[in-house]
Amino acid sequence: MATTTLLAGIRNVAVALTLGAVLLTGTGCSYDNPAETTKITPATNGINTVVGAIKLADFLILSHGADQPGRIMGTVFNTSSTDAIVTISGNSGPKVSIPVKANGSTSLAQPPAMMLDPTAGAPGSMVTVSVSEDSTGTSADVQLPVLDSTLPEYQSYMPAAPGSPPATPGSTASPGTPETSPTSPSPSPSPTH
Repeated sequence: MATTTLLAGIRNVAVALTLGAVLLTGTGCSYDNPAETTKITPATNGINTVVGAIKLADFLILSHGADQPGRIMGTVFNTSSTDAIVTISGNSGPKVSIPVKANGSTSLAQPPAMMLDPTAGAPGSMVTVSVSEDSTGTSADVQLPVLDSTLPEYQSYMPAAPGSPPATPGSTASPGTPETSPTSPSPSPSPTH
């Protein structure tokens, strides 16, 4: 009788261990699977990339259309010990030059706006631009997403819509040009009677 009880106990332990092993492997729990929280995924709409000693973070273009000007947005980080100038150019139009201090950063959300004209890509597309930096002489082609004002956080950074009055001072100034305030007509001298 003791042998039967002993065999039943061993059988129950074997069933419990088998069931435990099936449940652990069936649910994906295992000592060699990394937790999803160990993978860093940026919550941004732009791209992140590295060109030489320069890191581009959350880079994108804001535009109303492919044949319209587009504002480059993002942050440029210089990881070198020397000042750098980052140059961005599209397929046509002027180049954009962005000075970045040694071991510093430059946010393109601040005036003056860095503009590509034309954007060469409709909102929702990817546009290839050439990015170069002078501290190491490195350059690369980078694909940037083109967005419009659908997302409210970008509305205040959009270039002026075609046919609309100019935006606030400095918001769409061309690179390298000083910011100017809109000119208002000078008051007419009042007639004296």
